[in-house]
Amino acid sequence: MSQEKIDLTKKDPVTVDPEDGEAHVWVQAQPPWEDFASVNVDQEAKRKPATPEQVKEMDKRMAELGDAFAGSKLNWHLDGALNISLLAGKYIGYHKDVDVSVEQTELAQLEAQLFDHGYGLFLSSTNNETGERQLRRVGFRVFEDSEKEHMLIAAIDERGKLRDDKTLNFVDVHVVARNEAGEALGCSDVVIPEKWAKPYPVEFNGKQINLSHPGKVLYYKLHQDRNYDLTDIDRLVETGKLSVEDVDDIAAVYEAEFKSNIEKARKYFEPISAKITADMTAEQIAQLFIRTEFQRGSDEVNPAFVELGEQLIASGNSSVENMIAVAIEIFGMEEKNNKKRAEILKIRKAVEAQAELVQVREQMSKS
Repeated sequence: MSQEKIDLTKKDPVTVDPEDGEAHVWVQAQPPWEDFASVNVDQEAKRKPATPEQVKEMDKRMAELGDAFAGSKLNWHLDGALNISLLAGKYIGYHKDVDVSVEQTELAQLEAQLFDHGYGLFLSSTNNETGERQLRRVGFRVFEDSEKEHMLIAAIDERGKLRDDKTLNFVDVHVVARNEAGEALGCSDVVIPEKWAKPYPVEFNGKQINLSHPGKVLYYKLHQDRNYDLTDIDRLVETGKLSVEDVDDIAAVYEAEFKSNIEKARKYFEPISAKITADMTAEQIAQLFIRTEFQRGSDEVNPAFVELGEQLIASGNSSVENMIAVAIEIFGMEEKNNKKRAEILKIRKAVEAQAELVQVREQMSKS
């Protein structure tokens, strides 16, 4: 597919048919990414209160989001911590980005909806050497098939060119993954509750905003490892919108993930196990993992796989099952799983305590 680089300062009209799979290309120099946490998170890993200017900015962004999807019956919903703020009825801090989930089967309707409201579908990639971000305006078919490029919704003018005067811009898009049976999938391709894939409309400053299910918000927060994700979870619990059933759903999904990861390991270990011979050294065994699902993008021997090779040689057993058992021990997988189980149990107790607190407050208000 031929691609045309377009100077953003060029005044000639640019037209892109929203149904056209071909793309024009914009190249923008990107400033260094701001460290969000260092500016907006305090030493206790809590989001700093939003400034009046930030509140005004976020209000406008939410209004533009509501306008962009106004009148549509699309199954879209907001992702991320913005859900916590809207559930709480006030911003828990500054939210720089907007993320939305959409259905793959509705991408054509999504493109038409956005096009009518001044937005287009884009794919983004960054040149690691120059730091430039390349944005490709694409039709929904190309957008749908993208695996490596970042999917975005960006504002366009009447000529189809990028514009930077919209508060809502460069919205991250997550397409709901589904299996052949049509069931929604989460991490490790495990089935998640269908209610997590549905929108939950609320009115915000006179605009309809579709929120995520609180259980989904918690689920993906638990999969993050930023210092403020745990305090975000605390704020989510404080909204009173999480139920014990939601936490139990998450616990069940995580157990399914643990099993799925073992099955994936078994699948990837099988061809490696078949290549191991009795005269191999531990280093030679470790080399078998290079450029596999276990070690992408590096030709260096991983010391952890050398240790795995040493244990396989010592045991005289290079079967797939023994490789899995040794790998679980070396990488501390069961310890990590138990840590996650304990984290979920702690949240469950916090949700129970929050529910009791709500009951006490209701009784006090009646007395």
